[in-house]
Amino acid sequence: MMLSRLFLRAFILWGATGWVPAQAADHTLTIVAPELPGSSEAGGVGRDAELVAATLRECGYSAKFIVQPFGRHMLTYRQSLRGDAVMTVPLYRNLPGYSTSAYIWYQNGAYYDSERVGPINTIADLKGLNVVTFNDGIKILGLEALVPYLGEVHENTNQRIHSHLLFLGRVDVILADGLIVAEVNHRIREQGLLPKGEFDLKNFRFAPIFNPTPYKMVFREPGLARAFDECFDRLYRKGTVTVILEKYLAPYQGELMHRYLSQ
Repeated sequence: MMLSRLFLRAFILWGATGWVPAQAADHTLTIVAPELPGSSEAGGVGRDAELVAATLRECGYSAKFIVQPFGRHMLTYRQSLRGDAVMTVPLYRNLPGYSTSAYIWYQNGAYYDSERVGPINTIADLKGLNVVTFNDGIKILGLEALVPYLGEVHENTNQRIHSHLLFLGRVDVILADGLIVAEVNHRIREQGLLPKGEFDLKNFRFAPIFNPTPYKMVFREPGLARAFDECFDRLYRKGTVTVILEKYLAPYQGELMHRYLSQ
């Protein structure tokens, strides 16, 4: 009798929310993810990937990540049956399936050499500058109207190319997430690939001239989307979300001058 009552309660809960109790779920979800240094990389490494994996684990699932360049990951999800869900999707993007609420914010801004240009404090300060940004960055950052007033505009999915273009003086400013830029620069420095001569990263500044950009998950099954939101809310109340975000942000707070907003 007791087992029957427990089963009935679990069945009612599943029917109401689509949530599957952890002990009843023995399933790995395949997540299509973007390749973003320090945020989402092969093996489920990074701030964004760890946040998604922790949320799914709270729901009783494990995560397997298929990592592709940003933008292509959404095309793969749309055009094939690969993946139970896709992560890091701009809120405005419509994809087949069921969207969650925003679960992560990226703090995009201007990263530049203060010895060459600047100061940059507002979007208007970008006028006349050569910029490089991520794929679809001009649209995501809402800069379409400013394009005629900019110098050269480059969009590229490879964040290392962004930094190399800036270090070599080929562009004046990177428009991207400050934490990703800081992580890429750290790796370039550790590999001894910084330009030779009078070059000092201390001259570079990050200006958060854009509002934080929210991103969502999109699942093929509605019950999984609802469950993700519920499990994320539980993790947030426990403080787990803040712990994960701070783990990745803390090493670069000084470089970003404590101007990165992660929530």
